[in-house]
Amino acid sequence: MIQDYVATQRKGIREELQEYLRQSASRLSEVNEFGPEVANLLEEFSSAGKMVRGALVVFAAELCGATPDRNHLQAAAALELVQSFLLIHDDIMDRDTTRRGKPSVYYGYVERARERGISDPEHYGASIGICIGDVAMLLAVELVAQLELNSDLRARLVRMLSHEIAQVGLAQMKDVDHGAAQDKITAEEVLRLYRYKTGRYTFALPFMTGAIIAGREAHMVEELGRLGEELGVIFQIKDDQLGLFGSTATIGKPVGSDIKADKKTLFRLYLFESASEEDRERLSKVFGSSEVSEADLEFVHDCLKRNRVPERVEEDVARLKQRCEHMIAELPGVTRKARERLTAVLEYNLTRDR
Repeated sequence: MIQDYVATQRKGIREELQEYLRQSASRLSEVNEFGPEVANLLEEFSSAGKMVRGALVVFAAELCGATPDRNHLQAAAALELVQSFLLIHDDIMDRDTTRRGKPSVYYGYVERARERGISDPEHYGASIGICIGDVAMLLAVELVAQLELNSDLRARLVRMLSHEIAQVGLAQMKDVDHGAAQDKITAEEVLRLYRYKTGRYTFALPFMTGAIIAGREAHMVEELGRLGEELGVIFQIKDDQLGLFGSTATIGKPVGSDIKADKKTLFRLYLFESASEEDRERLSKVFGSSEVSEADLEFVHDCLKRNRVPERVEEDVARLKQRCEHMIAELPGVTRKARERLTAVLEYNLTRDR
């Protein structure tokens, strides 16, 4: 089970992350009092995650026949800092006040601003949150840049990390634009957004990082990246499903937040295509509303089911699954056991509940 594998890797990744951030706290304290506070916050926030992306760095090294070493664990820790950066900024953009069952990072500072009597606490909290996210991302780059590898490999990893996360930024811009505008979009556009917003940094980047540190040749790195991209698209579709049908306790943030943000997911796209005119009129008032009630959520669920939207999304997922299975079968230079483990990752994506 991939969940068990991730759980076994968390300890080593967390230890590297904690050591690095504690060293960083000492250096950052020279700037001002926010330095150690931010380092401690990032340690707590990052350590609370599942660390799937970090574990996949180690996983990829093993797939490539290497014995994971400290470089892999440090690179894994760096990707968990990248994940923290993206989540912190994502919560600001989506105005999500909860993350992992606690106040989101920016919202914690909103509450502190209110306690201190600071005017415009929402702006204060968002501004501080942006800065913390920036610090997390740049600390991640610094950590990769100091791996004990030859200079060419380090430079390659830094370039790749920078390029991949720049692409996430552009995809996030498109996601915000889709949420704000009423332009019609296609399923192909949604899937393209998924590839660059989630797919590449969630699976492709960890896979490629692990393979590069393991010393694998360029074509192997590229093939793992392509497979990771497809796996990541499935991961994002599952995220959308959990955001609609999961529970707040399970996913760690309010169910229906994508409805409030009017995210143009496959579920939303297919729902508005197939719903009756009367239902679309009410749906148009619910999606993008600042308040989504339980009754609103039940109405959306009912419309999705009546119009068989989940089944239509599952057809898309089935095609992606078939593509992944073909890529796993054709992946060069890996053992049968490695293919079985990749298939387990695919199954995890298809069946995860959080």
